[in-house]
Amino acid sequence: MKKKKTDETKTVKLIKKSNDLVEGRYRFDIWETRVFTKMLTMIKADDEDFKEYRIFLKDVVKDFGLSHKNSYQMLKDGAKGLTKKEIKIIRDTPEGLKEFLTHIAVGVDSFVKDGNYIDISFHPKMKPFLLQLQNQYLMYDIRNVLNIQSSFSVRIYELLKQYEKIGKRRFSVQELKEMLDISDKYPLYANFKQRVIQKAQEDLQESTDIRFTFEEIKLGKQVTELIFFIFKNSGVVELRTNNKPEENQQVEDLNITNLIEREVFSMVRDMKGANLKTVQKWLKIYPEDYVKSRIILVKNLIHVGQKIINPMGFIQSMMAQPNIFDPIEEQKEIEASRKQKIKEEQLQKQKQADKEQQIQIQKEQFEVEKLKLIESLFDINPTLNTQFLEEFKQLRQQENCPFIVELAFNHYQTNIAGMAIGSKEELIHNFKLGGSFGAFFLEWMESKFVKEFQILRNSVVSN
Repeated sequence: MKKKKTDETKTVKLIKKSNDLVEGRYRFDIWETRVFTKMLTMIKADDEDFKEYRIFLKDVVKDFGLSHKNSYQMLKDGAKGLTKKEIKIIRDTPEGLKEFLTHIAVGVDSFVKDGNYIDISFHPKMKPFLLQLQNQYLMYDIRNVLNIQSSFSVRIYELLKQYEKIGKRRFSVQELKEMLDISDKYPLYANFKQRVIQKAQEDLQESTDIRFTFEEIKLGKQVTELIFFIFKNSGVVELRTNNKPEENQQVEDLNITNLIEREVFSMVRDMKGANLKTVQKWLKIYPEDYVKSRIILVKNLIHVGQKIINPMGFIQSMMAQPNIFDPIEEQKEIEASRKQKIKEEQLQKQKQADKEQQIQIQKEQFEVEKLKLIESLFDINPTLNTQFLEEFKQLRQQENCPFIVELAFNHYQTNIAGMAIGSKEELIHNFKLGGSFGAFFLEWMESKFVKEFQILRNSVVSN
């Protein structure tokens, strides 16, 4: 499918979704991703409920730079596939971490043949992640993902875009696979790296406003974690400002050339009384991180139920406070520390379990090899059974017979069907039974063949 150049003069459309949704566990194909993305652009900032969204084929073809051939059928298939997909979201609630599972879309209406649009809506349970978002959400220009052909690359773009200001993000390989819902795919890390990570690296470099490099963290020879280093990718996608406000309420007042001002303003633009001049004044007086920390504090207080009549005024008063206490951020740090501690404990337990398993394997291997050695010694020394039995009898007849010999004698079985009395087969059979005789017999063998048993121990340990 040939990729066409995106029209840079079109009205800017923004994607806005909660951070919980960005980090959810789900996997779309590329057409499901396109339908989902198109639906997101049709949500208005003041919507209180989902609507039935009419997606015209001509808009999808134009937006994503596609050819018209077979596109309608693919659009229908993408919409139908979306209604069958579930998304799993781990939410941090006052009661603790909760797992939220829901379908994504419902109700597809489409033409049987040669149609030009479909109707579809979001599942009602998706509301907390898409409507009336006040904090902890991701917003970006849709043009960043229009030319990307891999749904995994779109997901990785969003996951890294969240951390653009921080500049890096760390995942365990397993965690990232779970987010992309591909735990069952790419068992070889080399394939995962090539087809997902490096493909995303190429796609983001070519098509989006960020790019990345990455570092592999290894445990032994296995890559267990990835650190992504995130950089601006200037010039690839620029936010245009020639759109009319009535065409898209979400980008109203975003015709700001200063990226920092635009980002900070986006954090407060839904608050009553918010204006660009106030944000510019803050940023002239205080550092960017200082301003953001005060805004986040106020949003967190609102999130936990504190009534703040004038949020903008409250933020202004916080600007004069050099030291602030953010209960939610502190709780997040405590929770992150707790999770890290649990992770380290689990890792330590796993290491201990692996060590114990290895020891057990060595023990079992030693027992097998020990029996083979004893059988070979009997083969090399045909009179070995007679020699043992004579010494065993002499010890038994001593006036002060050792207790271990007495126990061994009492546990020794004879007259076994199919075995000659006093034969090597009878001795080995009693040795396999273990107990007092097995211990005495092994001790006697080791005293006679010290060198052979030492070589055996060394070989098992080295393996």
